[in-house]
Amino acid sequence: FELELRHNDGDNPVAWRMLGRAHAENDEDRKAIACLENAVDRDPYSPEALLALGVSYVNELNHARALENLKAWITNNPKYAGMELTDDVYGSAVEADGAAATATAFDDVQRLLLQALEYDSTDATEVQEALGVVYNVSRDYEAAITSFRTAVERRPDDYQLWNKLGATLANSSQSEEALTSYERALQLKPRYARAWLNMAISHS
Repeated sequence: FELELRHNDGDNPVAWRMLGRAHAENDEDRKAIACLENAVDRDPYSPEALLALGVSYVNELNHARALENLKAWITNNPKYAGMELTDDVYGSAVEADGAAATATAFDDVQRLLLQALEYDSTDATEVQEALGVVYNVSRDYEAAITSFRTAVERRPDDYQLWNKLGATLANSSQSEEALTSYERALQLKPRYARAWLNMAISHS
């Protein structure tokens, strides 16, 4: 991807997104964020880039930016283009600041995701994944676990989902179950650096 961007097309949003994903998988979220921001600059409505960017910002504990990108992910997702949005989902945190703004943004995003789930629950794996990320922001780990479990039931070969489930289980002090999830992620992708790191943390 670096060669593509350096020698062929430095404005290729897909290459920027895939390079960001590669950095995220190697536990390099700051590099991932830089790449994903480039992807979104070139394709502001890419649902894959917006969701990945939200996840990386959560990993970097920048919850305000995480929620901003997750909100953009759902409002710009063509799958939910026909969904009627409530009047306060745009800019309701503008007049707030600090913790109040983050709390308001969290409420907005959670409401949007639950509305999307109600709008179309037939293939809602990505919504469940996003809900899991949002619940992690609020440290509602039980709700996050439920969302990620639902997601992996629908997409059992997704190693990133298994890793997210494992990390959430670890955050809720369920280390043994976390290890099982990490092991599943590594069965699916043996060279998945982030899962190896998380497993080492759970063993320590």
